Amino acid sequence: MKQNKFYQFFLMTFFGMLGSILIGLIFFGTSIFVPTRTSFQFVMSGLYGSLFFSLLEFSDIKELIYAILVILILQLIIFSGRDVSIIFVIRDLFYLGALFLSIKLYHQFIKRNTGIKLYLRSFALVLFYGVINAVFVSIVFLINAHRGFPPIALIYAFARDGILIGLGIGLGIDFYLQNKKHLFNLLKIKTA
Repeated sequence: MKQNKFYQFFLMTFFGMLGSILIGLIFFGTSIFVPTRTSFQFVMSGLYGSLFFSLLEFSDIKELIYAILVILILQLIIFSGRDVSIIFVIRDLFYLGALFLSIKLYHQFIKRNTGIKLYLRSFALVLFYGVINAVFVSIVFLINAHRGFPPIALIYAFARDGILIGLGIGLGIDFYLQNKKHLFNLLKIKTA
């Protein structure tokens, strides 16, 4: 990857993650930095989602597949430890699958709808991730809990978190896209 592309990749990932963290801080405070809290997903989903969006922008399909596998393995190692079981694999496959599918749809939406003003486009990711996250979490609950459909409060909580994380990532990426030239000038990076 050329140096210029690396900076673009890094900055896009950084601002997408920063957006998710800022939204998480606004709604959940510093609990988003505690790995054992569910609100920690504002940090991890912000990182994974922004990284995936940057990979869609700047890499080929082979690199994308390798990155997805590495992210899945890291997710399993970090949050399952030595107790990796089929329950955790299903959980992480659906968790990352929901995020990656939402980001992929968002990426295609942006490419097709360049006339829509920046910052308004992030609401597409809000819709995609809010709905897909709630549906995928419900599927994981059905598979792993074996107790029927999940409680509506759980579905609501995951839809809410998906909406907020999607808003954060989308706003962060849109901020980067809107201000890319200014950021490169500020950091004295050549855009050639």
